[in-house]
Amino acid sequence: MNSFFPLPPQTPTDSPTFWEQFFAFLQADSLAELLSWEFWFMLTIVLLAGEILTAGFLLGALTPGTLLACLAAALGLNMQLQLLAFVLGTLGGLIYLRPIFLRKMMTGGSPTNVDALVGSKAEVVEAICGTQPGRVKVMSEEWRARAESDFPQGAFVQVLAVEGNTLIVGPAA
Repeated sequence: MNSFFPLPPQTPTDSPTFWEQFFAFLQADSLAELLSWEFWFMLTIVLLAGEILTAGFLLGALTPGTLLACLAAALGLNMQLQLLAFVLGTLGGLIYLRPIFLRKMMTGGSPTNVDALVGSKAEVVEAICGTQPGRVKVMSEEWRARAESDFPQGAFVQVLAVEGNTLIVGPAA
C-alpha cells in the first residue's frame, strides 16, 4: 500500500451523477418553467442580434417561430404547444420569408468593376471589322472589343456586354 498517495475511502455514493441531474432537468416540469414568454422573447432578441452580425437571413428566419412560441407561452399554452408553434413558425420563416428577403438583397445595388462598364460610351481607337476585333477606350482604359457591325477608328460606340476581357459594343445611342 502506498502511504504517500492515500486512496479515498470507498463508500457508496448517494449523490446523483451529472447525467442523472441533467435528465432530471429535462423533465417536463423543469422545461415548462424554462419555456416562458420571457425566454422566447429573449431568444428572439438574440437571434435578431445574431442576424445583424451575419448575412444570409438564416437566424432571422427563425424569429417567426420564436414569436409564435412567445405568444403561445403568454397565452398559457403548455410546453408541447409552444414547441409546435416554434416549429411551425420557423418552417414558415424558412420556406416563405427567407426567399423573399434573399431576393430583395440580391436585386438592386450598383454594378461594380467591369459590370459598371455596360452602358458606357467608348471611342474606337483601333477599327472593328466584322470578324476582326478592335480596341476601344472606355474611361481612360483601352479594351479589346467586338461588334456585330464595322466601326472605324474615332467612332463612338456603347458597351453592350462584357465577355471575359472583351467588350461587346454597338452603335452609340
